[in-house]
Amino acid sequence: MERNNLYKANTMGDDVYELMKKEILSLEIKPGTLITEQIICDKYGISRTPSRHVMQRLRDEGLIHSIPYKASYVSLLDFDSIKQLIYMRVAIETRVIRDAMKSGGEGFIERLDASLKKQEKLLQGDFTPDEFYELDSEFHKNWFVETDKCIVWEEIQKLLVHYTRFRMLDIVVVKNFHAIYEEHKMLVQMMKEGRFEEVEPMITKHLYGGIERLGDKIHGEYADYFIKA
Repeated sequence: MERNNLYKANTMGDDVYELMKKEILSLEIKPGTLITEQIICDKYGISRTPSRHVMQRLRDEGLIHSIPYKASYVSLLDFDSIKQLIYMRVAIETRVIRDAMKSGGEGFIERLDASLKKQEKLLQGDFTPDEFYELDSEFHKNWFVETDKCIVWEEIQKLLVHYTRFRMLDIVVVKNFHAIYEEHKMLVQMMKEGRFEEVEPMITKHLYGGIERLGDKIHGEYADYFIKA
């Protein structure tokens, strides 16, 4: 293959990888969906070599699970991992919020208020679950930025293969966007008033909210999305 054609193939492969990753994390491609090199070739219009690289990259990130000599499919959600990741986020975010409340000035609160305004504006019109999820993540990132803990935030994101899709399931299925927004507002109010003792119960309720909202659907209607216990 000529150098220019090789570069073009690699670029197309990168684009397809990013697109498929987004589609898997947003549940456009559902857990358990069969994935083959040929399916990728046909759907995204790329050749076999970049398709193979796309498969490998998604496999390396845990988004595709392969059974040797049988099949590859979009990895199922691990509910135990999800619960442990929520536990980890509660522990970390409680500490980071406390540090942000100690060191944060008007600029920090202004950024939180600006984030709330964007959420409020989004909720007043037509929007996609992806758009809401993006603002939700942006909101939580604020206290990591304020405390110079961006590396911690980025490391958390790398561990969210299961949790990101679980959050999307919560958002797509329950669609209780206003409840999430109201909890964000309550968290900001607590920070403004220095009510740290109320932050941990609130952040616990907020991050475990998806389990509460989805309820029996986890083991019923959407049981096929999860690894069987």
